[in-house]
Amino acid sequence: MKYFQSKHTWLLYILAFFTVLNLYANYKYDFVLELASKPFLIPILEIYFYLNTREVTQEYKKSLTNFILIALSLAWMGDVLLLFQTYNPLFFMLGLGSFLISHILYILTFKKSLQNKELGETKGLLIRAIPFIGTAILMLTFLYQWLDAVMLFAVPLYVLIIVTMAFMAMERTGKVLKASAEYVFFGAFLFMVSDSLLAIDIFVKNLVIPYAPVFVMLTYVAAQALIVYGMMIQIKSSLN
Repeated sequence: MKYFQSKHTWLLYILAFFTVLNLYANYKYDFVLELASKPFLIPILEIYFYLNTREVTQEYKKSLTNFILIALSLAWMGDVLLLFQTYNPLFFMLGLGSFLISHILYILTFKKSLQNKELGETKGLLIRAIPFIGTAILMLTFLYQWLDAVMLFAVPLYVLIIVTMAFMAMERTGKVLKASAEYVFFGAFLFMVSDSLLAIDIFVKNLVIPYAPVFVMLTYVAAQALIVYGMMIQIKSSLN
């Protein structure tokens, strides 16, 4: 079923071009080329989302749109800050903070998109949350020995937030349009994959993942694009 007519698809071709450019930059460890490509990824996606949703009139859909635009802007800030993390650890912490707030906004967006539909009984919620809790525990157990005092606070907090974001994306299943739920959840899942790869690449000194930066960026861009497109389906559809 086609829920809406996507416009300005030419922007997706530009996004694809800069994505390939960035992947090549990461493959070659070319900082100049990465600097010339990474800062453009999220703004292109943000413009695409804005142009496709700017005519929305329903208040709750307007608020969904605004939340996503702010979340994307914070993700862009995180992208730019992380470019300079090797020069000063402060850039990593600021970038982590930007993404943390971005994920919180995604959580609020996914919750708001349910339009006050109940999430279900506490027992059912806890059962559905088991895979996500298990993922968080596994990841933190793996990273624990490599974290310093500051990161022992920051990383668990970040893991908690991103796992909650993925869980909330899953909770939209059966409560919103099927296509919207699927795109958003798959995007949230890829976000977890991307951040896990990034964490391992940064903190785990005795484990080398071949071409880790390439896979981090590939899953990251795909995650953002899927979340944006999935939310566009709900916002633009006349069915809700």
